[in-house]
Order: sequence, then C-alpha cells, then structure tokens
Amino acid sequence: MTQDTSFWGRLGKPEQTALLEYTTRDVLPPGDRLIRQRGRSRSVMIILRGWAAVVSEPDPRPGDPTGPGANGRLLAFRGEGDIVGDMAGLLNKPRSASLRALDEVEVLELEDTQFKDFLWNHKEAWWTYTEILAERVDEQTANIHFQKHKTSMQIPEILVSLVDKVGRSNRDGIWLPYPRTQTELGSLIGISRESVSSTWSRLRDDGLVATRNGRMLILDLEGLRKIYSTDE
Repeated sequence: MTQDTSFWGRLGKPEQTALLEYTTRDVLPPGDRLIRQRGRSRSVMIILRGWAAVVSEPDPRPGDPTGPGANGRLLAFRGEGDIVGDMAGLLNKPRSASLRALDEVEVLELEDTQFKDFLWNHKEAWWTYTEILAERVDEQTANIHFQKHKTSMQIPEILVSLVDKVGRSNRDGIWLPYPRTQTELGSLIGISRESVSSTWSRLRDDGLVATRNGRMLILDLEGLRKIYSTDE
C-alpha cells in the first residue's frame, strides 16, 4: 500500500477527528477560484476530493486587467489530503496566490485562528505540518526547473500533468474539466493566449490535440510525453 504523504493522510485518527470539529464542508465546480490572490480572507482548506492549481496571477495592466503578465505562473498542484490557504493566516498577510479548481473539489474549511488552535493543542499534527512546509521548499526547486522550459515544452508538459490528474476519457480522446480554452490554459501557466495558440496549432497539426465542443481534447498522450521528455 502506498503511503499517503498529504497533510490529512499523515494525521492520526485522533487528530483527524479533532480537526473535523473545527471545519465545514464545501463542494466547488471546475474553474472556481477557491482562494483569490491578494485577498485578505483567512480560511484554511483541506482538499478531500479533486484537484486544484496554485496560480500566481498577473498584476493588472492598463487596458488588459485580466491578461497574463510576466509574473503570472503555475506554482503547484494540490489534491486529496493537501492543506491550502494556510500561509496567509499564519503570516498575517494577503493571499500570495490564487487556487483554481481543476475538477469538482470537496474541501474542509476552517478559520486560521481555529487552525492555529488545533496545532497548539495537537503537537503531533504540528510536527506533521512542519514536514509539509519543508517539502514545499523542494517543490519550489522543481517548479523553477519547469519555468525554465520553453513555451513549446511547457504546454505539452502541463497538459500531461493535467491529464494525469483530472483527464476524462471518451471515444474521441481525453478532455479536461478545466482549463477548457486556450485563454484559460494561458492564464493557468502565465503565458499569453497568442503563445498558447501558436504551440497548440503545432500540436494540432501533429495530431496530438484538438478542440471540440468548446473543450481541449488530447488525442495522443504518449506523443505529448515524448516532446518534453526528450528535451530533458
């Protein structure tokens, strides 16, 4: 049996039971913003089901308040058992990133003061949480490696990651609950729609992807894997 390395999965049953007393449950649809960058909400969430993306969104630019900017980028994926939204409350700062649901996501939610109270009263949970914080440092190193890739390599790599996490198969191929469009894909990884469109066109001409019924469709997953794996 594979060991669960998430925050929730590492907690013992007594700690899980105690934490549940602080929380409420919520279910959010694909594409929903669970956490808004620069917001001052103080809720902490634990994902019970589904996948979400941690995204550094671009600063608004005159005349293009929603377009991807130089500092917009995908930071991490978060899935079952992961804790999110915790740092803003602990540091008493605005949200440093947004969290986007990639498929239907079910979460446990509690206020940061409740989370601090839980950690204070459950030392084993505190040590588990410090392990999670340390592992995020290693994750940032891996993310820097991804950001160094050219756009033509980033897009195949991110599409493969999305398929592995939230891909849905049908008779035509594999589709994604989110992102649904090239614009949403660009916003997710922090590049312009034009750059996405250029790379997407090449992938489409090679028979790897398609756009059908308002969704992006993956036709050849192994072909996408080969593109970025041969670049490493």
